[in-house]
Amino acid sequence: MAPVSFAGALVGVSLLGAGWSRLSAGRLERRDASVQRFRQRVRSNWLYAAVLFVGVVWWTNADRAVLTAAGLPADWPWTVLGWALIAVGAAVVATVSYLGAFPVARRVRGVDMGAGTAAAKMFRYHLVIAALVFCVVTVVQAELRYAETNGILTLFALGTAAYVFSTPLVGVSQTTTVPDDTTRERLDRLCDRAGLSVARIRLLDGGGHRSDHLTRGPVGRRTLFLTDSLLDRYDDETVAALLALDAARLGRFVYELRLFTVTAVAGLVVWGVGRSPFGFALSFLAFAGVGVILLVTGEYASKRLIYRADEAAAERVGRAVVADALDATADEVDTGRAGSRLSFEPSLASRIERLRDGSGAGEAGA
Repeated sequence: MAPVSFAGALVGVSLLGAGWSRLSAGRLERRDASVQRFRQRVRSNWLYAAVLFVGVVWWTNADRAVLTAAGLPADWPWTVLGWALIAVGAAVVATVSYLGAFPVARRVRGVDMGAGTAAAKMFRYHLVIAALVFCVVTVVQAELRYAETNGILTLFALGTAAYVFSTPLVGVSQTTTVPDDTTRERLDRLCDRAGLSVARIRLLDGGGHRSDHLTRGPVGRRTLFLTDSLLDRYDDETVAALLALDAARLGRFVYELRLFTVTAVAGLVVWGVGRSPFGFALSFLAFAGVGVILLVTGEYASKRLIYRADEAAAERVGRAVVADALDATADEVDTGRAGSRLSFEPSLASRIERLRDGSGAGEAGA
């Protein structure tokens, strides 16, 4: 019965996630919601479905039962095999949940893509995420068992790895291609205008609708990733402004600040739980409280740095150009989260307003 219970959780949660995603996507379509709002809802739905599947399996010990049914021990370190099975199952659940909204997504985005192609892309993406979570859980558990550092070293090592290996992680989770000579010449010209210096440029498959751009990698080895859809949809003025914003953020180490903040907060919580110098409850509250203060401080600093980056980009390519670029790409931004207390991003409206009225001009050199 063990494989049946695991399979039941896999099928049941997958169908539940797919059904809910279909209903949720249909409601957003009828409300004529923005593409980014639609993307955020679909992303939330598959994430919730994956978390629900993991919770059901752990609550019922279905993974341990599968190991026992296969004649394997169910204790450490064999439990790692069960966790690997859960990771693959979570990727399957997330993909099926996404496919529930796929017919609506295809209409909303106005693209012609087969369900099989979409499923393959999403499963690859979800499997990479699940594998990363699996590695974190396994390594932290090993450190808790065999070392006295309570997972602190693992968290900071993983944070460092996320920075150093951020470029290959993008390449593993998404399909990348080398731009042709014409596109490369265009991007070199725009990067030079924007003041963006990168070691490599790679194109992502935007599927004709996704206009994303990001720069990842350690200093001196950074790679610019951007979708082919971004280059097709927007003119050189807009793309140059977006690249200038990337360059200004890189110069202020915005990504590094976010990564450090999240890693430090996680380390404080794990340390408080593992060491418990004041008793478990009091230690958790104390270290979590310090972590919250650090998180809020990091969020505030990130927003201020982004405002300053906007001003630096405006000085580079023109204030009106940057404001117009942000306005033109507003549909690509999660305006529901940006600017909230749980976001490292200031609201898009405030950024555009500051650029148009020049109210933040004095911050560029601050």
